[in-house]
Amino acid sequence: MTIGGEHAEPVPAALSALPRKRALFSVDSYFRDGWDDLLAVVPDPWTLLDRHATLLLKPDAVAGRRLEAALEWLLEQDAVIVAAEAVALDRHSTRAMWWYQWNVATKERRDLADALVRAGDSLLLVARLPEAPIPATLRLSNLKGPADPARREPWQLRHRLDNDDFLVNFVHTADEPADLVREFGVLLDGPDRRRVYADLVAGADQEAKARTLVEELYRRSPAHDLSRESARERGERGEADEPWDSVVLGTAAMTPSVPDRTALLTGVTTAQWEHSASRAAAREPRPLRHDRALPGSLVHKDGLGEVFLTDHVATGSGGVLMAGELPVAHRFYNDLTASRLDLLPVLELCRQGCYVLAHGHHGAPPDSRFLLRELRGRLTAAPEPLRHRRVRIEVDVTRRFASGLALDYRITTPDGEELARASSSCSWTSEDAWRALRATSRARHGLGEEVGAPERTGLFPSARNVGRANDGNVVLSDLVWRRGETTARVVADPANPAMFEHPQDHVPGMVLVEAARQSALWTMSRHFGIPAGHLAVTGLDARFPAMAELDVRLVCTATVAADRGGKGTVAVRFVQDGVEPAEVMVEVVRT
Repeated sequence: MTIGGEHAEPVPAALSALPRKRALFSVDSYFRDGWDDLLAVVPDPWTLLDRHATLLLKPDAVAGRRLEAALEWLLEQDAVIVAAEAVALDRHSTRAMWWYQWNVATKERRDLADALVRAGDSLLLVARLPEAPIPATLRLSNLKGPADPARREPWQLRHRLDNDDFLVNFVHTADEPADLVREFGVLLDGPDRRRVYADLVAGADQEAKARTLVEELYRRSPAHDLSRESARERGERGEADEPWDSVVLGTAAMTPSVPDRTALLTGVTTAQWEHSASRAAAREPRPLRHDRALPGSLVHKDGLGEVFLTDHVATGSGGVLMAGELPVAHRFYNDLTASRLDLLPVLELCRQGCYVLAHGHHGAPPDSRFLLRELRGRLTAAPEPLRHRRVRIEVDVTRRFASGLALDYRITTPDGEELARASSSCSWTSEDAWRALRATSRARHGLGEEVGAPERTGLFPSARNVGRANDGNVVLSDLVWRRGETTARVVADPANPAMFEHPQDHVPGMVLVEAARQSALWTMSRHFGIPAGHLAVTGLDARFPAMAELDVRLVCTATVAADRGGKGTVAVRFVQDGVEPAEVMVEVVRT
């Protein structure tokens, strides 16, 4: 039969040079388990699979005391042990491991293999190898050597381990990245699999753990001389050591393969990888998911309704693709503009993307504190009713600096229609450094460590006069209009669950963006002489050179900088006790 897209999602070509393997693995539940967990845990699966390989040391390596020799050999290959696990194989997992080769295995070979794997536990090592054009799995498989003793070379591991046997060969390696993924699905259950993937992402050297496991496995399994001569001598004396002597002698006498049969899958060669399609072209990212929000902790949100991003995946070319959904039931980000394209929720998508890139792809620790330095965006589609709420975000890193990123975004519909372009700059720091930064900021205003309540007095405009529908979302009071210019107080309300989704010790950057938006709409509605509801913000360029304190009077001034007949630009300047926490340019158009 033919296996096609109607049966399962295709296996990416970057995982195997063999089309037949990709077809078979696409409907293999062990592969799918390993692949789904990999994508859920690993931000850049392509780089991880390029650099990592597995070495499974079977019970014969434990009984034969070959574990240290194998470990030393692996370290000689400039490998770093990044995961080590004791695993137990049985009849079912053994058949799963070699499912696509054992259609040619004889019954006696299968029975002997069952006896071998049930004789004790195995040691699974995952190693990170130096970067190279060929994936680490294939490199380590070549270095391991073949099962047939006559074909082994002196530099190969199986030759080093010194046993001229077909079945008692001590080690197994995954041939290609696809095999590594599938074998994780066979050897590890879900929680252990995800934990080991996380270990690979962390990349810490776990040689010490591997050596501890070697000692534990040796304590649990007696040493055994696996040579045929010793097995025969013990048999002649009536002192056979089972099951090992039966395995060793049975292997010498068995016929391993059914004549004139071909394995469903054979090994892959370096030449096949070198002549396969371009690896960059093969790294088409998987389909992005829209069926659940990303974890709130990844984007520093507590409420699920506040997370607008649903997926992210590295493209293999240094970029990242993200999926998201513009909100339809949010008290703030779709206030008044639920039915049309609005720049503010687009910018919030991108701001959340800063955290995803930092934590998920550039090593920012989970407990980092973040500073939003710059945020810019422009609608490239008209602010008209949306046909799609779901969006696709292409992200490129334009600059990587110490604990910081500068990013460019292109936001499109799922079918490729461009909606907006944006950019941002953010940096992260430790909790101690954050406290020092906050102390310095508050000292500028003569304030101590304790943050007081903001002043919530003054005359507030109705929501519709600043482009909102909900009066609770108004952040300006005491607005004064003079020809071409508005001054107002910025009044942040920490009780607003949308603007302050979790406690903050300063005025968040997105509240300052909203204040700039409202002041620009108020200003241009008076400049044009039309209601604010007939205007839309289509561009915004914000810089945040300092922090805005919650308990210090904050004033903004919005000045008409340009009027191009139906489109205007407003410069918004924020001042707080002589400190300027933000400067924003806002583009406003008639709708």
